[in-house]
Amino acid sequence: MRRILTSFWLLSLTSVAESATVWQLYNHCSSAFVQSYMRHANARGHQTSHCLTDFLMQLDSHGRLQLENAMTGKFVCFNKRQRLTIRSEGSDEKCFFRERLTPNGYTEFESAWRPLLFLGFNRKGRFQDPSQYKWKRRCFSFTKLRREISSTALKHCSLRENPPLRSQQRVSEADRQRAMYDAVRESLLSEIRALP
Repeated sequence: MRRILTSFWLLSLTSVAESATVWQLYNHCSSAFVQSYMRHANARGHQTSHCLTDFLMQLDSHGRLQLENAMTGKFVCFNKRQRLTIRSEGSDEKCFFRERLTPNGYTEFESAWRPLLFLGFNRKGRFQDPSQYKWKRRCFSFTKLRREISSTALKHCSLRENPPLRSQQRVSEADRQRAMYDAVRESLLSEIRALP
């Protein structure tokens, strides 16, 4: 009996080590996902382009988190002019955020470097000036979609991704909202689903 339990624990530990939790951040102002590539970040990503939109969340001992792109290992940070940038090294204070939950259930990311400096994107998916936080709260609100993936799939882009066609880009707002609702619902159900 003891041997069976030991092998069960070893199997469960190896399965934990072989998977990773990634987040996708849906911005409510641009109706798209946050993506990072090269030295830029915007909120024009599609849910299926995992190479650009998957982020690993790393917490430190002070409860601050970092947004690290799962594929490239680069971090989303603020620069000294309070603009958004992508950095290879994430140890700087400007790369840490505090997660805040709004009364509506959305997530906001406040800089740990400067209080009241929030991460946000405008309707076109570009960086939103943090001074507009009081007037454009929706542009600083995110919905997190959480997925478990294998650690081997973490470093490889899927080859089946195709760029969207122009006709596919003209999706109505109702279709977008329905797709977002379905994605959030599936994400929440996967968290509470019973393990085999």
